[in-house]
Amino acid sequence: MYKFAMVIFLFLTTLSSATNAQERVEEIVVIGVRDTHTVITDDTLVAPADTAQLLRKMPGANINKNGELTGIAQYRGMYGDRIRVSVNGAKISGAGPNAMDAPLHYAPVAILESLTINRGIASVSSGQETIGGFVEAQTYTGDYGSSGDFGFTGRTYFGTQSINSGSVASGFFSLSNRNHILRSFVMQEQADDLEFPGGEILPSEYDRERVDLGYSFRSGGHEFSLDFARNNTKDAGTAALPMDILSIDSDLFRSRYTWQGNDRNFTAEFFVSDNEHWMTNYHLRRPPQDNMMTAGAMRYRRNWAVSENYGFALKMEQFDSMGSWLYGIDQHMSTHRSTITNPNAAPFYISNFNDTEREIIGAFIERSTSLGEHIGLDAGVRVNRVTMDSEPVSANLNPMNMMMGMPLMMNNMAGMLSSRFNASDLSQTDNNFDWFARFSFHTDSGTTWYAGAARKTRSPSYQERYLWIPLEATGGLADGNTYVGDPELNPEVAHEIELGFDMDVGNLSFYPRIFYKEVDDFIQGTPATDMLVRNFSQMMASMGMGRAGPLMFDNVDANFYGFDMESHYQLSSNLNLRAVASIVRGERDDINDDLYRIAPDNIVVAVDYRDSNWMASLEAVSYADQDRVSSTNLELDTDGYTIFNLNGRVNVSTDLEVSLGVENLFDKEYEDHLAAYNRAFNPDIAMRDRMPGLGRNVYARLMWNF
Repeated sequence: MYKFAMVIFLFLTTLSSATNAQERVEEIVVIGVRDTHTVITDDTLVAPADTAQLLRKMPGANINKNGELTGIAQYRGMYGDRIRVSVNGAKISGAGPNAMDAPLHYAPVAILESLTINRGIASVSSGQETIGGFVEAQTYTGDYGSSGDFGFTGRTYFGTQSINSGSVASGFFSLSNRNHILRSFVMQEQADDLEFPGGEILPSEYDRERVDLGYSFRSGGHEFSLDFARNNTKDAGTAALPMDILSIDSDLFRSRYTWQGNDRNFTAEFFVSDNEHWMTNYHLRRPPQDNMMTAGAMRYRRNWAVSENYGFALKMEQFDSMGSWLYGIDQHMSTHRSTITNPNAAPFYISNFNDTEREIIGAFIERSTSLGEHIGLDAGVRVNRVTMDSEPVSANLNPMNMMMGMPLMMNNMAGMLSSRFNASDLSQTDNNFDWFARFSFHTDSGTTWYAGAARKTRSPSYQERYLWIPLEATGGLADGNTYVGDPELNPEVAHEIELGFDMDVGNLSFYPRIFYKEVDDFIQGTPATDMLVRNFSQMMASMGMGRAGPLMFDNVDANFYGFDMESHYQLSSNLNLRAVASIVRGERDDINDDLYRIAPDNIVVAVDYRDSNWMASLEAVSYADQDRVSSTNLELDTDGYTIFNLNGRVNVSTDLEVSLGVENLFDKEYEDHLAAYNRAFNPDIAMRDRMPGLGRNVYARLMWNF
C-alpha cells in the first residue's frame, strides 16, 4: 500500500503544476492513445558512435554502457532482453553471450534516420516480448522521385571527436524515380582509447565498417523493398567485460511488402541475420599474468560465438467508422553457439552454449476505437508460444592430461556439471498471454488524459536457462559475478498501470507519466547453494578468474515504480527552455534489496536558440546520488553530479550543415552508475572500480545532401 500511495502522490503532485491545455507536446507523436518519443538524427547533434546513447535524451530511458559500441537499452529500470528493440522492423539476436553486439549495435548513428521509444505501456502489436518497453531504430532508405526520370541523390556524413580521436565517414547514395529506389551506403568509423579527467580507459578503442545495398518498388497501393547489410566490427575494447571484441562479422537481410487499400492495409516482413563473433582477454588488454596458482598463459581465453536468426511478421489493419482492428502473427527463431578455447593449449575448450534454440511464435488482435466524442480506447491481446532447447555440452579443462593437481580437479568437476546438465530436461515450452488497455480522454480545454494497464510476459533468455558452468556470460550484466542458469525457470509476468496527461498552458507544454509494475517470477541472480557450483567457482577465483561467490538465475518477485516527464517553455520566438526528468525505483519483494543497475534520478535542462539558419543549445545534465543498490550483486554506490554541454549548428546552404559541440564543458570528474566496473588492467583505474565518466569532448559534424 505504501508503494501504491507513493505512485498516487507523484501523480497528484504533477496535477498541481498546471490546469489547462491546447495541443500535445512538441516532438511527442500521439496516435490514438499510443504515444512515442522520437529523436531525428539530422536534427540532433550527437558525438558518440553508439546509437544507444541517444536514449539518454528520452524520458524514462537510459543506457547500460559496457563499451563504446556495446550500449544496452534501459527503460524504466528494465534492460536487455526485456526491451524489444527493432532495427527496421527486424529483431536481431546478437552473437555475443555478453551482448557485446546488442541490437542497436546494428544501427550506427551515421546511417540512423530516427530512434523512437514507446513511452509507457507498449501495444501488443509492437512486438512479441515487450515487458520492458519497445524501441525502434530506422535507417535511411531514400525517397522516391516525382517523375519517371531517374535522379541521383545522396548524403555524406563526417564526424570527429577529441575524447578518443574518433572519426566517422559515410555516404548514402540513391538512384530513384517515382516507382524505384536503388540505394547503397558505406561507412568507416574508428577511434583510440577514451580519456577521462584521471587518465584513459584501457581498452576502449573501436573500428567498424558497414556496407548496405537495397531496392524499393511501388505501384499503386503496393510497395516492396529488399535490403542487405554487412556490418563488420573489428578491434573494440569493452573494459567492463571479461573480454574485448576481436571481430563481429554480420550479414543482415530483410524484405518488406505493404498494400494499402481503401479500408484495409496489409504488411508482410521477413528478416534473416547471421552473426559471427570472436573475442579475447589478451589482444587489446594486458594478457593474464603469472600468479602463485597458475601461469598466465594458462588463463588466456578466446571465445568464438555465432547466432543465426530469422523471423517474419504478417499484419492486417482494417478500418471502420469507429476506428480500426489490427490482426497479426509473428515468429522469431534464434540459434546460439559459443566455444571458449586457449590459444596456448589447443586441447582446452568449454562448450559454453551448444546449439541453444529459442523460437517464439505469436498472434495478436488489437482494437483502436472511439467510445465517444472525447474518449478513445486502445486494447489488445497476444499469445506467445516459446520453445527452447539445447544440445549436450562438454569441456576439457585439463589440456596437459595432468594426473593430479587443480586442472584435474576442475576438469572432474566440469565433467560432473556437464553430465548433470545434459541429463536435465533441456526442452522447455512456455505458453504466455499478454493484454493491454489504454484509455484517453480529451477535454474541451485541450488536455488529453491517459490511463493504462497491462499484463506482459517474458520467457528466460538462453543464458538464463542454459549457462551450465559458472561464467560471466550473462547478457551484459557486467557485475563481475559468475552465474549458472536453470532450465526450469518460469517466465516473468508483469502487471502494470500508468497514468498521465498531455497539456499546454500558453507557452508551457507538460507531458508527465507515473507508473507502477509488479513482476512475478522476475529472473534475478541469487546466491548459489549447490556445493559443486560453489567449489568450482572458488577454484576459478583462486586462479584469478571471477569471484568466489557464484549466483544462480532464479525466479523472485520484484516491482518497479516511478515518474518521468518532458516539458517545454517557449521563452520567445527564438528561445526555448526544455526539460526531461526520470525517476525509477526497482526493488525485490521477496527480500529487502534493491535491483541491480537502476538509473539514478536524473534531469536534463536545456536552453535552445534557433534562428533562420543556425541554432545553439546549452544543456545541464544532472544525476543524483545512487545509494539504492543491489547487495546481492555487490553493487557500489555512486555520487551525484552535473555536467554542462554546449553545441551549435549552422546551415551554410540548403544542402550543407556544419555542427560543433562540447560535452562535459568543465571537464567534470564523475562516475557513471550505469557503466559497470573495470575488468581490465589499467594504471589509471583499479580493477573492479566503477568505470569513470568521460572528460571534456569537443566534436564536430558535417552533413552534405546532394
